[in-house]
Amino acid sequence: MLETHKSLLYKNKSVFNTIGLIIVIAINMLAVLLPINGKSTGQIADQYPNLFTPAGITFSIWSVIYLSLLAFIIYQLWLAFSGRRPEELKHFMTRMKGWWLISCLANSCWLLAWHYELLPLSMCLMLLLLFSLLIIHRNFNISRTPAHTHEKLFIQLPFSLYLGWISIATLANITALMVYYGWDGAGISQVNWAVLMIGIGTLLSLIMILRRNNITYALVSIWAFYGILLKREQADVMEESPVIHASIIAMGVIAVGISWQLYRRKTN
Repeated sequence: MLETHKSLLYKNKSVFNTIGLIIVIAINMLAVLLPINGKSTGQIADQYPNLFTPAGITFSIWSVIYLSLLAFIIYQLWLAFSGRRPEELKHFMTRMKGWWLISCLANSCWLLAWHYELLPLSMCLMLLLLFSLLIIHRNFNISRTPAHTHEKLFIQLPFSLYLGWISIATLANITALMVYYGWDGAGISQVNWAVLMIGIGTLLSLIMILRRNNITYALVSIWAFYGILLKREQADVMEESPVIHASIIAMGVIAVGISWQLYRRKTN
C-alpha cells in the first residue's frame, strides 16, 4: 500500500489536475459565449488571413480532444481515489509531475492573449503548450513501449490527439504572427509559405510514425491537411492550387508512412 501522506498527496494532485481541465473548458466556453473581447476565435484568425488556415469544420476536432482529456481526468481520479492500483498511480504521478497543469495554464492564457490580439505573447504561450505536451509524450514514452489498455485509452490516445493538433496549430500561429508583423515572406509567396508549412507538418508526422510509432498523431495531421484542402477548394482561386496539391500529397505520404509502420509492426 502507498503511505498515507503519499496517498493524500496524489489525491490532491488529481483534484488540481481536474481543476486545470475545468478552467480550460470554462475559458473556451467564454470565448464562444461572450465572446472574449467581443470577437470570436475565428474572427481574430480572419484578421490575419493566410493559406495555412484550415476550414472551420476542421476545428471540430477540439470536441474529440476535450472528450478524450475528460476521460483522462476521470481515469486519474479513479487511480487516486479507488486505491486499487497504488503502483500504477505512483507511476502515473511520477511521470506526469506538473506538466499537465502547465499545459492547462498555457492553453487558457493562449486563448486570452489571442482574443486580445497579443499575437507575440500567444506565440510564446503556444510554444509553452507544445513543449509541455512533448514532455508528457516523452515521460510516458507514448506508443513506443507496451502499455496496459487503460494507459493506451486514457493517456496515450488523448495526448497523441492533443499533441498532433497543437503541432499543426503552432505552425499556423507562426504564420499568423508573420501576417501580424506585416512580413512579406522575404521573397517567399504566401502559396510557397503554405506549401513549406505543409511540408514541415508532414515531416513531423513521419518522424512521429517511424521514430515514435505514433499513428494517432499522424491521423490528426491528415485531418488538418484535409481542412486546408477544403478551405482552398472553397476559395476556388487558381493561383492557390499548389496548396491543394501539397495537401493531397501530404495526406498520401502520411498514409503511406502509416501503412509502412503497420506492416513493420506485423512482421516484427
